[in-house]
Amino acid sequence: MTTEQKEEILNEIRKIHGITMPEKDPAFAVITALEIVARRYLKEVDLLMVQQSANYETTTVRYLDKAKELAEIKISAAVDDVLIRMDEYKIKAIEEMKIETPKAEVPSIYWYLLSISVLSALGFGYAISMLIFT
Repeated sequence: MTTEQKEEILNEIRKIHGITMPEKDPAFAVITALEIVARRYLKEVDLLMVQQSANYETTTVRYLDKAKELAEIKISAAVDDVLIRMDEYKIKAIEEMKIETPKAEVPSIYWYLLSISVLSALGFGYAISMLIFT
């Protein structure tokens, strides 16, 4: 304990209790003993805090690693699920397109008109050729 600290303690005692104590009073020995005990206790607490901090850090790293592993597993499963669903949707869409796509069918009346046109052209060509060559 420094001299200034002793003077501060003596002044406080004088103010509060109105008692004057000499610097060689045995109470200062008790105060010094308490300071020594307090320093040892604080060293032990400081050591325990360092150990606890290291334990927290180790635990945090372990939890972060586990969280990373779990996230990788979950993300991989989600990606696989999305790929499977996309394949299913793709197959379903192709099947629906096959079902829903109507084939272009020419109505039968068009075939009749085309046949009449072709036959008329052939008949007209035959008639002209007969006129020319006979």
